[in-house]
Amino acid sequence: MILSSLIGHYLTPYKLIPSSIIGGTVGLLSGVYLCFRLNYIDKRDFFPVLLSSLIYFGAISFEAVFNLNNPTLILGGFSLIGLITMISNNYFVNHHYISANKIYGILGLVFAFPALYFVVASILKFQFGHAFLFGFVEELLRRTNGQENFNAITPFLFGGGLMLAFWLNVFTQIENIRTINNFNYKSIILKVKTLNLIVVILTSSTGLAILSYLAVENF
Repeated sequence: MILSSLIGHYLTPYKLIPSSIIGGTVGLLSGVYLCFRLNYIDKRDFFPVLLSSLIYFGAISFEAVFNLNNPTLILGGFSLIGLITMISNNYFVNHHYISANKIYGILGLVFAFPALYFVVASILKFQFGHAFLFGFVEELLRRTNGQENFNAITPFLFGGGLMLAFWLNVFTQIENIRTINNFNYKSIILKVKTLNLIVVILTSSTGLAILSYLAVENF
């Protein structure tokens, strides 16, 4: 994963944060897939383990972006990704009774949380004058190159998180294609599940709010 980040930075030297995140993500996906191919991760648990590892990678990337002057923290955080993958794999192996709908619903909420937090904090501050949630964002922006780093990481954190959460929970509500009788008639069944539907509504509305803000600010 670290090698992929370095390669990404080498290919695009003037875009350190985006290239490192893309390279690191490719490395993470490759590593988890290799574990799956070597039968260290069960087929049933592959996506939950992969998504859990992505969540940790996103969290530590966010932490690293605002602590570029602390290489020990960065290297230490990224070196734990393998351990996080092992822990999440062990958890899902021992909790097969948890339905996939619930797993993807909860993981979807985690993926959507950064963008949702930012939107709620912004609304509370700029519409109602309550800045207690936005104070965390302002503290990040006050750091060295805080605004630039924030702008570089948020497309991945906000956009990527919302898209993953949205599509995961859309597809979770779609039953597999079924063959009816002997007529080879196939149908796709949409079965609404409360938690997953809530995530879909939250992510779509949050995404629309962010897009509306960007449209107003840039046009």
